[in-house]
Order: sequence, then structure tokens, then C-alpha cells
Amino acid sequence: MATQKKRIGACVLMTVCGLILLAGCADVRVALGPRVTQADLQKIKKVAVLFGAGAASAGSGAHLGGDPAAMLGMLAMRMPGMGSIETFNDHLVLELLGLGWDVVERKQLDKVTSEQALSLSGLTEADKNVALGKILAVDAIITGNVDIRQEYDTGWLFGIGAGMKEVVKTATLRMLDVEKGNTLVAISATYSRGEEQQNVARDLADALKKKIGK
Repeated sequence: MATQKKRIGACVLMTVCGLILLAGCADVRVALGPRVTQADLQKIKKVAVLFGAGAASAGSGAHLGGDPAAMLGMLAMRMPGMGSIETFNDHLVLELLGLGWDVVERKQLDKVTSEQALSLSGLTEADKNVALGKILAVDAIITGNVDIRQEYDTGWLFGIGAGMKEVVKTATLRMLDVEKGNTLVAISATYSRGEEQQNVARDLADALKKKIGK
């Protein structure tokens, strides 16, 4: 009986320790653009999300955004398929809809991006995003990068839930004012232990919500 109690106590201790390790592993930072006022943020009603759907530049690793062909090539080395991009984009759109914004449908965004590819060539990243925003008649463009990796998860007690999982290590988001072309809000999120995509999308949306005051 004493041995059984010790085992139960050890299991409880391990679970608590696991929760402690998980807590505080996210570092989310938010900043307003220069001279951005609350009035500038409150006017946002309709947005377009350019994560993995025509953002103007691509960085190293599995960043979402940039030339579609180059983006596909990079992601093939780090991720199992384009489904990862679509999944994160869907999670983010869902969270933004929860803020009460009208979000441009993905099909419409893809159509405009394809049709305007030639006319947008040669423009800087910011100019491309603003031009797309005006064509789509949105108030703001939401773009950014997200680093999605496959890592082995050891699971919980006795290896429950262990296996390869896709996790986000870092994510950045910028909300651009289509009318003025300036950055309204910039967000960065870092996860030391990695985080599920839907939770990262929620963190980014929550950070926007707090800053905008919704």
C-alpha cells in the first residue's frame, strides 16, 4: 500500500513538473508602429491575410510568404507538405474572424494575387502588399512568417502521445495600413519547446485583441 502511494505521488509530481516546464515557454512581444493611434486601429474592419498566399518576400527556413515556387522548394525540405501552410492560415483566419473582422476569402485572394503577379513585379514587399490591399478593398494587410518544424514529442507519462509532431518555434506578424502603407502593429512569438499551430494563431490574435482594445 505504501509503495502504491509512493508511485501515485511520483506520478502527480511528474505531472506538476511537466506543467511547470510548459508554463512560461512562450514569449510574445507586441509593438505599435510610430505615431499609430488607437483611432488608427479602431478603423480596421476588413483584412486580408497573406501568410503563405502571396506575401512579397521569403526568408530562410519554413517561412510562409514570398514567391510561390521558392516558398514551395523551401518548405519541402522542412515540412511534410503544403497542408501545414493551409492549416496555419485557416487557424489564423478563424481567430481573426473571432475579433469581428471581415476576412477576405482565400480563393479571392489567390485569384487577385495570380492576376496581378505581372503588374506587381519589381515592387518592394511593402508596396506589393499595399497594392494588393487596395485591389481587395481592405483596411489592412496581415502578413508575417512562421517557422514550422517536425520534432519528436516524448509524450506524457509512460510515453502517452509520443511521436513526430509539427510544432511552431517562432512566428511574426505585421498588420499594415493599406491607406497609409505603414505598420500598425508588429508581433513576435517565440516558443522554446514548440507549440501547436492553433495555439500560436490564438496567441497572435489575442495579442492583436489586447493592443486594439477589442
